Amino acid sequence: MAEGAPEKLERPGTPGPFAFRAFVASQFLGAFNDNAFKMLVLLLVAGLAAGRDTLPWVEASWAARTWGQAAPAFLFALPFVVLGPLTGALADRLSKTRIVRAANLLEVGVMGCGTAAFLARSYDGLLLTVLLMGAQSALFGPAKYGIIKELCGARHLARANAVIQASTMVAILCGNVVGGAFAERLGGALLPWAGAWYVGFALLGWLASLAIPVLPPAAPERVISASPLRELRGHLRAVRGDRLLGLALAGSAFFYLVAALFVSVVVAYGTWLGVPESSIGLLNAAIILGIVIGAVVAGRLGRSQDAESEVPERLLRVAPAGLLVMLCGTLLVHLEPTSLWLLRAALLLVGVGAGLFSIPIRVLVQGRPREGDRGSIQGLGETLDFVGILLAGPLFWLLEKGLELGPPQLFLAGTALLVAALAVSALLGPRAMAAGRA
Repeated sequence: MAEGAPEKLERPGTPGPFAFRAFVASQFLGAFNDNAFKMLVLLLVAGLAAGRDTLPWVEASWAARTWGQAAPAFLFALPFVVLGPLTGALADRLSKTRIVRAANLLEVGVMGCGTAAFLARSYDGLLLTVLLMGAQSALFGPAKYGIIKELCGARHLARANAVIQASTMVAILCGNVVGGAFAERLGGALLPWAGAWYVGFALLGWLASLAIPVLPPAAPERVISASPLRELRGHLRAVRGDRLLGLALAGSAFFYLVAALFVSVVVAYGTWLGVPESSIGLLNAAIILGIVIGAVVAGRLGRSQDAESEVPERLLRVAPAGLLVMLCGTLLVHLEPTSLWLLRAALLLVGVGAGLFSIPIRVLVQGRPREGDRGSIQGLGETLDFVGILLAGPLFWLLEKGLELGPPQLFLAGTALLVAALAVSALLGPRAMAAGRA
């Protein structure tokens, strides 16, 4: 390979770089659309907590008045917890490509429901759309993360995950900005136009998925139980005895708990500082830029010259360092809580730490399972991740409404969570790594 030429994400037996690029485009558009819709729903209700004027049909909703931002966060996460074990098993039984395509096509219908809710001026209809969006994403998730190794091979797993993480963060940022712009500029009677845009974005994501080659199923003989609990027990048996994989799954769930909590915290902080709705999404730019930086660094550290070495040990040691960087970011904001620039710097630091922490975890969860169990393990990971996200909604409600904490104090709550995670990492991490080497 010529010096300076980009390294290809392929190896003999893998589909090649074009297939991976099509997959990246498909998941980018899906992540963008989900976050643009969720940000709009969050901003429609955020004004109630801040005492601002809001749309009458939003204020008329009991769920909006009572639960605020916690309602959409909870409803989006709920299907992942309920359906994750089944969709994980499905990703082993069927071609992951066909599941990705079906999930993208389902998103078109879900966004059509959202458009109908805008036309009916029904906030409860928007919450139902968020629930359906969670169910569609629950189908997509195990196939999405399970297909990465099949498209790129073991040698490039860390780098491929860095690309996915970085592109997803950019999609989230763009989605937040677009959702904020829709909330400010398409208020009232013009909101159905936002729904039309969401349907269009979903169609583009489905078209991109058609360029992904159809891969064979990993375990076509797999028998799927109709009971999510029975499937969940089967997934847990596949993890039993692998202490390192179990710790990685727990770490991933913790990461998503903190990430989901900070989505609401950042919206609340921006509202508290009087930031315009169209600019609140931009507050996430700092944290997303940080995640991209951290993910790229972790991806480079995870490069392996050995095709069988999926998880270099130096990459595993990055995860605790990422927690420490995140902790420093949550503390930085308290130097001057009303400073918007200091808030952005703190969020950038939190993002860098999150990127450093998440890539080793994701590589472990994808790289260690056997081929026939990979979809199931992704489904188990998805279930645990969204247990974390599901808990973030009630936790935010407890901190904001129950304990009546202001946004700066909410950052301190995040600090406490990170301190606990560092303690667990120090106690269990070395032992799990030793077991993993064995």
